[in-house]
Amino acid sequence: MKQSSNALFWGSFLLAVGLLLMAKTLGWFHIDWGMTLRFWPILLILAGASLLLKQSWSGVLTAILIAIAIPSAIINGAHKKFDDWNDRGIEFNLDDFDDDDDNNNDDDNDEYDKRSESYPKDGDTHFSEPLTEGITEATLNFGAGAGEFKIDGTTTQLVEADAETEFGNYIMTTKRNETTKTSIVDFEMESKDSTNRKRIRIRDFDDMDNHVNMRLSDKPIWSFDMGLGAGKGKFDLSAYKVKKVKIGAGAAEVDLKLGENVENDAVIDIEAGVASIEIEIPESVGCEFKIDGALNSKDLDNFEKISDGLYRTSNYNSAKKKIKISYEGGLSKLEINRY
Repeated sequence: MKQSSNALFWGSFLLAVGLLLMAKTLGWFHIDWGMTLRFWPILLILAGASLLLKQSWSGVLTAILIAIAIPSAIINGAHKKFDDWNDRGIEFNLDDFDDDDDNNNDDDNDEYDKRSESYPKDGDTHFSEPLTEGITEATLNFGAGAGEFKIDGTTTQLVEADAETEFGNYIMTTKRNETTKTSIVDFEMESKDSTNRKRIRIRDFDDMDNHVNMRLSDKPIWSFDMGLGAGKGKFDLSAYKVKKVKIGAGAAEVDLKLGENVENDAVIDIEAGVASIEIEIPESVGCEFKIDGALNSKDLDNFEKISDGLYRTSNYNSAKKKIKISYEGGLSKLEINRY
């Protein structure tokens, strides 16, 4: 039975793809595929030549050569792309994932003096911003990215941080308002290209650990806005006067500790994806806890259920200081301990 050219083409195509993938996976042939597959156009030349011969077997040969040429071209292109990634890394445009309205900050920036420089660095970097006399409140916007991050301990500076980066850049920018005596510290993992777009570059997917150890002054009242994509965050804020904490965690493990220096009616707002969250609060502080999300595992130490999704400690009404925690999670584990 005579076989059609269409059947020959697809049969040869699938056969060629299967053999190439099997050879690469099992290491049957020690061939420099990057060097060999770049000559895939020769197969098209041979296919054209076989058609010119107009022999009975030319159609079969042409179908086979074209079927091999197509996957060879695809694999060659992919090989070149991976080589390019190995040399330069992969860049991500963070503006594509930024839901914040930058215009909202422009009006605020008019009232602030930008005192510090922006430091984009790779490798080991020390960041420091001096404490200005009279500063009463400060805000830390911490865009962590992926890695291991720690906030613990005090310093005579407003902020000190030691960063060890394997990918991406960290930038710290501080703005101060002399009228209201407030400071805003932005610590972000990003860099900007010539078009002023935010980018990060990953050079080695086998080593993507970033480490940041940060210390803060215990003089001002602090507000925190922290984003952690993946990794671990250990935020011991027990030494600081805390007014507000907002945490966004993706696939992360977060430990948060608050102390008796916390401001009355402090607000803790947490949004978590597939995360593990542990919160420690002093026994002397009353706590109200609201949770939204059915697929969450929770372990609450000495909390009483008030209604669906609402819990309070037994001393909530009598405590001199109160903390209100709002939690929204996807598939996460939450634990609140009192010490």
